[in-house]
Amino acid sequence: MNILKTQIVRFFIAISLSWSIVSLYSQDRVEKRFWQVELNGALTSQSSLEVEPSVTFMPIDYLGLTAGLVFTSPYPSKSLGGVAVNKQLRWSETNDNSVSYFLALRPALRLNSPKLWIGRDKDYALYLSVSPGLTIPLPSDRRFTVDYYPNQPGAWTAIKREEVTNTGARKLYYHARTAVSFEMDERIVFSVGYTISDFDIYGGSRNITIEGGKLSLPKAGMMHSAFVSIGLCF
Repeated sequence: MNILKTQIVRFFIAISLSWSIVSLYSQDRVEKRFWQVELNGALTSQSSLEVEPSVTFMPIDYLGLTAGLVFTSPYPSKSLGGVAVNKQLRWSETNDNSVSYFLALRPALRLNSPKLWIGRDKDYALYLSVSPGLTIPLPSDRRFTVDYYPNQPGAWTAIKREEVTNTGARKLYYHARTAVSFEMDERIVFSVGYTISDFDIYGGSRNITIEGGKLSLPKAGMMHSAFVSIGLCF
């Protein structure tokens, strides 16, 4: 029993010393920075590009909230079109990629691992992050215009214009993001990572009907994306 008591006392002494060392080390470092702004660029499995500026608030070391604004566009750009039912006219959307989403909000929870400090002066750090969250297209239902032309070779003067609107699109999508980050001087952060999501960039146009038929759009599926980002802590 005395041996057990001795081991327990030694264990608590070791824990106390460890926390003391960590506390002293933390005091030597600059004051905590609660905010991080980032610029993220991604390529997705839906053949689209994403650019996402975001801001993260970290009230505690390992937990925070992120708000991002996503700009997305398919590549290469393309325009949809077809022939009217009466075969006398052909139609075309007025702007490339008007059937896909362009803008979306991305709120998320940010979970960071403890930092691994490296370098001679401990000026660099590595850590992991996981961010489950939502993607909210703005607006959820797409609206765009269609021009009609005579169905004749060389006829490119529109003789009619109509506006088409989608209904019943999903309002929310879900995503999970993981990243490896490299921090310099507790201020500049470079990250690379992966995101999986059920976000459908054509979801706002799938119920649109033109000339009696739905649009011919890429099949919906899970979106996978790889991204790189640069951030600044303050």
